[in-house]
Amino acid sequence: MKNWDEGELERFIRENKDKFNKYPPHQDHAQHFLKKLTTKFKEVIDIMPYLAKAGIVTVLIFIISFFLWKAYLCPPLTRISFKYWKVEHNYKSQINRNIRMNYRYITKPDEKEEFDSELQKFDEAYKVLKQKLKEDPSEDNIANMLRFYKDKILTLQENAQYHQYRNPGRE
Repeated sequence: MKNWDEGELERFIRENKDKFNKYPPHQDHAQHFLKKLTTKFKEVIDIMPYLAKAGIVTVLIFIISFFLWKAYLCPPLTRISFKYWKVEHNYKSQINRNIRMNYRYITKPDEKEEFDSELQKFDEAYKVLKQKLKEDPSEDNIANMLRFYKDKILTLQENAQYHQYRNPGRE
């Protein structure tokens, strides 16, 4: 049987319009049409197992990534309680903003090296506090971590103001 496109089929129907009304369809025309319709419907339904597999894989990847984030990547205070997440997120965003601001105003290479070494000291202190918090999530260690964030923000803001004052043309 020939596969007809829409234009050819329409032309064939127009040319043979009078014959369609003249001759009755075959006796098994309805069964043949129904069989073709069910075959076409099954083609659409057959993708369901693939969609189900894709959905299961997506859910598994989400669950695994959540546990990996929770175990290794999330900020230390988030591991203790989600109520600290907002505070810690706010501190970290302020820290990152101040670091970018400092880099914007630093023009001399020696100042940049000094700033990078200061950031490295902050990172080392952060790792120590993070480890202490992981071992003992007491109120004192939580307060130490929050104090560390606050001190880091203040230091970075002072550095940014100092560099901004020394290099006023860079904005």
